[in-house]
Amino acid sequence: MPLRILITGTTGDAMPPPYGGIPKVSLLYARAWRTMGHKVGVTFVYKPENADDHGANAEYFFEYKGKPNKQKKVLFLIQYFFKNPLLYLSLLTSYLKLYPHLSVETILYSAYGVHLDKVFSEFKPDIVMSQAVLIKTFMASKIAKRHNIPIVYVTYVEIFNLRMGLNKDLNEEERDKYWRDFLSMPQSVITISRSPLGVLKYLPKEKIKVFYDTCDFNAYQVNIPETKEELRDSMELPQDMFLAGMVGAFHYRKGHHHLIEAIGMLNRQGYKNIGAVICGGTRNAEKDLKKWKTLAKEEGVEDKIFFFSNFGETQLTRLHKSLDIYCNLSYTTRSCGLDLALLEAMASGLPIVVYDNAELSDAVSGEENGFLIKNEDIKGVASAILKMYKLSPSERNKMGTKSRALAAKTDINITAKIKLGWFEEIIQKFTE
Repeated sequence: MPLRILITGTTGDAMPPPYGGIPKVSLLYARAWRTMGHKVGVTFVYKPENADDHGANAEYFFEYKGKPNKQKKVLFLIQYFFKNPLLYLSLLTSYLKLYPHLSVETILYSAYGVHLDKVFSEFKPDIVMSQAVLIKTFMASKIAKRHNIPIVYVTYVEIFNLRMGLNKDLNEEERDKYWRDFLSMPQSVITISRSPLGVLKYLPKEKIKVFYDTCDFNAYQVNIPETKEELRDSMELPQDMFLAGMVGAFHYRKGHHHLIEAIGMLNRQGYKNIGAVICGGTRNAEKDLKKWKTLAKEEGVEDKIFFFSNFGETQLTRLHKSLDIYCNLSYTTRSCGLDLALLEAMASGLPIVVYDNAELSDAVSGEENGFLIKNEDIKGVASAILKMYKLSPSERNKMGTKSRALAAKTDINITAKIKLGWFEEIIQKFTE
């Protein structure tokens, strides 16, 4: 029987591009479930002019027409407050009981809850999958209960990163109450972490599914007619340089600066033909990029670090084919484990160098496809890159083949079926 699945609570400002992890994954799941014959709705903040839905062709619900500014947000608040004042006040007071700090965000997102009530009424979901934005997920839970619809959380990192978001504003007792109450609302929680510091601290195991991220594996098996040399020429990358790549937002937690410093160390050791390619993107990508360019200059490797931002899918596929290895150096507790960017690089057949930070370590099978480095050990990163450099191309290709085989297990067509099976079980229990 076809299901009606609503994906909501997604992070990011807009429907992609740029392709932030969670919004992109939302579209991949929407496409997969639609291909299986189900109806899928997805909520986003707004739709930019260059929006690309990855062929998902889902039913989309946008909060704003065009990129929101202060004026649009005030109008949104007024519109949905007057649409249902009682519901708005109920959502506001409920959230304040959970998080006793009145803020602009709390006031605005209570209106988002009323907006979601309209979405639920129009789309009539059988189940809701809510992603990582906590206050939006709270509102989605309240509206799901109001409509008697089961909801599943996909939690990421806030729960065990005490320096992040609302955790900073709560004392230990308040934080414990917040997470216990928040996580009691859904019918099931999907988490990337096996750590008892996370969801397992608050919920029985039977309510938890530990599940890694996914990737569009087949998209990275496309035969690109250009040679590696031609790809490098087109992106103005040097032919004679061994290049390590990283993809991710230009934030410190991603560890781009660790890669730059590692290349600096190798440069000072005399390895002048080892460099790096960093591709990222944030709301203020150009501004955020300046700090990495400054660091590269300070390390004396400004001519060996190459930066790109906000790449589309085709560009990203071509970039991976031009690299020699890939690094994931996320070093904080906000690491998303086997995240989308890492899986895409592995699907492209790249050997990897990663930190042993939480579930990141699961990306490396022995030393068959890469090297695992102690978290925040930049010297270790430099040594691992040098070790990769000294391998023959055939040895690296063999490691890349192993990376590809591991990534294949997380293909969206496989993971979508697994999650769909869970949804069917949840719906059946919910309606019994």
